[in-house]
Amino acid sequence: MKKPVRALGDATRQANKKLRRERIFTIAKRQIAAKGLEEFTISKLAEEAGVSTPTIHNLFGKKDDIAQELIEELILALQNIMSKPVFDDPVKSAVFYVDSIIEMYEGKEDFYRSAYMACEKAGMFEDRESVDSFYRQSINLAELCCKGALKHGFLLGNIDTTVLTRELYDCHRSGRQDWVIGYINLNEYRDQVLESMLMIYAADASPECHKRIISEINRVNSH
Repeated sequence: MKKPVRALGDATRQANKKLRRERIFTIAKRQIAAKGLEEFTISKLAEEAGVSTPTIHNLFGKKDDIAQELIEELILALQNIMSKPVFDDPVKSAVFYVDSIIEMYEGKEDFYRSAYMACEKAGMFEDRESVDSFYRQSINLAELCCKGALKHGFLLGNIDTTVLTRELYDCHRSGRQDWVIGYINLNEYRDQVLESMLMIYAADASPECHKRIISEINRVNSH
């Protein structure tokens, strides 16, 4: 049985609306990544997209609604990263985790830069108390890695795992901020974070693990 002409027309309009929304959202990501959230305006978005300001409001709402949509997409992506398997071997853990992040960013740098800017403005990274906060989830993941490495003899235990955990989080935060604001490119971001993670592990590594860490650091710096 054929679908009514009206139903087909409605489906086409909805599909076109979705495509137009995606196109405009892509422009918004690029503008925010280039100039920052403070400089981003609905009028500038409408101008580059070639549509009216009311059209932007109808499709997205206000500027804050666009920022919130970025945040929600970022949270889903980060939850996927944090659900990946944890390795007890600190070298494997560091390489796998950093490469997973880089793979996630590749081809979508405008989105992730703009989303992190939106998160910073919303104060998401300042919440260190809530059990489901980005900070707490990141700390928990780093702590699992450190405790697993200690249990299996990769770390000596001369440095408290809470100290190592905090330093691992801070090196990721620092590298991410440098990349978001454009100080470093994605390849430099990978090398900076990976090298920092490895040096943190090296501070408490067993002799055998320490040799492997030094070898990996030298490999990172050889290209």
